[in-house]
Amino acid sequence: MGTGGIGSGIFFSLEGGHTLGRNESRMGKLEPFGDFCKQHIIMHYIAVLLGAGKTGSFHSFPIGKIGNDDIGYRLRLMMEKAGMDTSHVTVSNNAATLFSVCFQYPDHSGGNITSANSASNLAQSSDIDAYFENYQMVGKEGIVLAAPEVPVATRIRLLEQGRKHKMLTVASVLSTEVEEFERLKGFELTSLLAVNIDEAQCIGEIEGDQPDTDIIVQACTSRLQKANPEMQVLITDGSRGSYCYYKGQTEFTPSLQTTVVSTAGAGDAFLSGTITGLCCGLPLTKGFSSGDLKEFPLQTAVELGTILASFSVTSADTIHEGANAASLGNYIRQSDLSMSETFEKIFT
Repeated sequence: MGTGGIGSGIFFSLEGGHTLGRNESRMGKLEPFGDFCKQHIIMHYIAVLLGAGKTGSFHSFPIGKIGNDDIGYRLRLMMEKAGMDTSHVTVSNNAATLFSVCFQYPDHSGGNITSANSASNLAQSSDIDAYFENYQMVGKEGIVLAAPEVPVATRIRLLEQGRKHKMLTVASVLSTEVEEFERLKGFELTSLLAVNIDEAQCIGEIEGDQPDTDIIVQACTSRLQKANPEMQVLITDGSRGSYCYYKGQTEFTPSLQTTVVSTAGAGDAFLSGTITGLCCGLPLTKGFSSGDLKEFPLQTAVELGTILASFSVTSADTIHEGANAASLGNYIRQSDLSMSETFEKIFT
């Protein structure tokens, strides 16, 4: 079960590669891309890949709020079609559904501006408690996902409930939320933290425009290790790949190069694939870094996350509607990647 933003947005391809200035006006092409928010993206892939639904053995419960508007209802219907139980996605009459304006530079990097006064921002700890009031464990094990775009305190409450029920607690945190998240003991409650390199730089308190990546990873993991020695940490570094840290060991996994249409949502897809891999029994890491995914047979949850992220950027939308177990398996084979017996088994 998860909490986080449920919303949509518009997408601009900016003219010029320099970073948008504080007082700058910039022309950009308004794209027909579909944009979705973090909880929706992450839980969509997990639900689809693991066959969530009334007849499936995997169950997915998003917790959040939408506005009393057409887009909110369309998003909730989309989540239901993916197999999620949306009985705890409630409607607010006091705010509109979350909305974002995304922008992308010619090199496919970019960012977004997201409404802070949306229905998602009204999701409260009481919404989390309302789910757990009648909670009964459906299976033997569970996962909670605390994603941004709802208040930090609400996500902390979900992590607390996850710990109480002995679940795997997964979280991500924005750069502007690090201090509050730490103050509310969020790091101590998190089993698996997923951040990008900019968020890692903030956690590691490293200043400068382009510090060395290794310095950022070391500083970030050092601070987190002090807060929670048992935490596993995922750090994505765009097209270069990702780092996974656990108990003093850092493992680098390169990205899978492909034809990029849009990088928006790739980090969320990476986390989705990693969680999916863990649910399928894959180990998080293999115990050593590699420079090319083709060097060794695929065998880990992080590598599954890497593959899903690579596949996701071939779509203009932040949710690749064509992503499922069959298409992902074909993508792996078409990329000339070999799979270990355990890895290949999850596709057959």
